Amino acid sequence: MKEKSIILILIISLILLVSLAACNPKQREENKKETIEGVKKTEEPIEYTREEIMKDFRDILKSKNEPMSLVEFTDENIAKVEKEDAVEMIMGLENTQIEYVEKYTDEIFTEDYQSELLRLWELNSTESLFLNMDEIEEVKNEGLKELLGKLKYGKYKLIMMEGALYPIIDYEAMKGYDKYLDDETKSYLDIKSLESNSPSLIDAAIYVSFDELAARLIKVEDHIKKYPEGSKNEELLRLYSTYLKLYLSGSDNSPIYNYEDKVILEEVLNSYKKTAKNQNSITGEITNKYKEIIENNNNIIDENVLSKITECHNEAIAKLEASK
Repeated sequence: MKEKSIILILIISLILLVSLAACNPKQREENKKETIEGVKKTEEPIEYTREEIMKDFRDILKSKNEPMSLVEFTDENIAKVEKEDAVEMIMGLENTQIEYVEKYTDEIFTEDYQSELLRLWELNSTESLFLNMDEIEEVKNEGLKELLGKLKYGKYKLIMMEGALYPIIDYEAMKGYDKYLDDETKSYLDIKSLESNSPSLIDAAIYVSFDELAARLIKVEDHIKKYPEGSKNEELLRLYSTYLKLYLSGSDNSPIYNYEDKVILEEVLNSYKKTAKNQNSITGEITNKYKEIIENNNNIIDENVLSKITECHNEAIAKLEASK
């Protein structure tokens, strides 16, 4: 009797298992679907909103992180935000780069860093003003190698001036963000890249042609006129002032006249004549006025001419400020 009861229980259990396996396949499929969707749902990445990205960026700025950290964050997130946010990122990065120039300059003059840098420059870059930053792996000093890495990935480069290498912002590298920026910021970076790629003055000598100086003057003037409320206009006005002084008076090692007879250099006078034809610009107008002063003085650059430079310069700056 006991054996029959056990057998009966086993039979009933088997019938129930078969019934459960066969019944309601739709419900089982739905349960399976819910399970799969549940897994997928938990695997979806958490959305990183524009507001959260910009908050994190501002927090990084406040925490005084080095430029390299800002570049890394910017590279990862600039495509996810609006154009105005991208501009804020790049201007924030530039401000940090400017703040760190002095710190990095001090570091690069510690210990024997300069001697190793000069050795590397002589081996690879004697025809250039700039150290080839791709040669970092050749540096033997680990401390210097780490510093050069910070400079390279923080978008700096090293320029040869007065027999030593100094860090400056690599604005050409900064232009890599152009597709995310507004036209005003792109124009600003373009102007700054001209100077960082080919400085106007090196070791008290004008490093570019007078025609190039004139082109830069007009480029800066056009920017200020086009964006009268531009956030960088004060800085660009100072740059314009620097270019104009060089253009009108030359420099200690690049005078605009021959030392022997004080006659204006042909290259300079020809540049003035070309620029003076651009009468739709303040630069052209002032250059024409200065050219006439020189010509009326038989092309001799003496005190009579040099005394007029400040007047011409100040008039140009006043007109450009008034155009804003």
